[in-house]
Amino acid sequence: MQVEVSFPSPTRIQARSKDLTVEIGPPPDRGGDVDAYGPFDLLLCSLATCTGFQVADFLQQRGFDAAGAGVRIEAERSEETHLLESIAIQISVPPDFPEKYNDAIVRSAGLCFIKQQLGQRPDITTSVVAAAPASPQDAGSAAPGGPAATSPAPVGA
Repeated sequence: MQVEVSFPSPTRIQARSKDLTVEIGPPPDRGGDVDAYGPFDLLLCSLATCTGFQVADFLQQRGFDAAGAGVRIEAERSEETHLLESIAIQISVPPDFPEKYNDAIVRSAGLCFIKQQLGQRPDITTSVVAAAPASPQDAGSAAPGGPAATSPAPVGA
């Protein structure tokens, strides 16, 4: 898996993975648009769609119409650290969904790899590399390249 990030303008950060491009801006208190998406929006969307996949799969395997079902996520962030303190996941099921399956669909939703990943810390290393000179057609997007300027170091080092 790979994601490339570039800075098309001083107030935009663009990430590309495969053929998906997403763009975020700075938070409002740093000159950003109050309606702009932020990193936590993307994280929670990833969690919701991953959970949604598991829920839809559960419903379809049992012959239920997933069209009326859904997943809603609400999250609270700490005022002090700005990190997530709690995440509540609500699964909306079709009207004909038997209550006897409630625990099973919750377990199925828990199979989401994003949810599992949030409970584990991956090894993250950060290094610095010299950017390749930008060509005229690449103006505005910095492409990583060149030899590493420092050895990878654990985050927080």
